[in-house]
Amino acid sequence: MEDSHKSGIIFRFRRPSGIPKWQPNRDLSEALRQLDESEEMRPFIAKAHAQSRDVAVEVFHSREGHPLLVHVAATPIRSAPRS
Repeated sequence: MEDSHKSGIIFRFRRPSGIPKWQPNRDLSEALRQLDESEEMRPFIAKAHAQSRDVAVEVFHSREGHPLLVHVAATPIRSAPRS
C-alpha cells in the first residue's frame, strides 16, 4: 500500500508475499505522518525537496503483521519541479 502526504512524503507499507493485504493501523499511520514535523527530519526533507526529490518512508512488516523496519530515503529526482 502507498499513501502520499501533503509535504511530499510517500508512505509505503510492505509485507511478505503471500500475506493478505490489510490496512495499516491508524495510530502507526498517524505517527509516521508526524515525521515531517520532527526537528530531526526537517533538514533531510528540505534537502530532498531542494533537489526536486520526495521522501519515501517504507514500513516492512513481519508475517504476523508487526512492523519490523522503517526505512527513510529520498526518491529519485522528479522530472518536473514541484509547485
